[in-house]
Amino acid sequence: MKKFNVRKFRVNTIKMAITACTIALAVMNGMAAYAENADNTSPDGTGGTTTMNSIINVIFWIVRAAILGIGGIPAILKIVQGQTDENPRDRNAGIAALVVTAFAFGASFLIKGLII
Repeated sequence: MKKFNVRKFRVNTIKMAITACTIALAVMNGMAAYAENADNTSPDGTGGTTTMNSIINVIFWIVRAAILGIGGIPAILKIVQGQTDENPRDRNAGIAALVVTAFAFGASFLIKGLII
């Protein structure tokens, strides 16, 4: 069985998380600029929910699902693999990747709060 390259896994996980966050921020920036336009604001008395907020919520849940799929699932598999092989380095690398994934997942809530 081919040995799993922990360093390469860690670097690729970080690159994918940064790429996903950058894309999410770029999309949200464009949507916020669209929402700030005077022609796109909601009229008085229509309540707090708008189509733009609904779209932002959906996009953020898609980004969160991607973060979990790209970072969380491989990290959990790495933890299990390291535990079964009795290799603490692999297990610890999986735990570190899971912490980075959890941080990115939590940061998505913060970024959404700043946008909406």
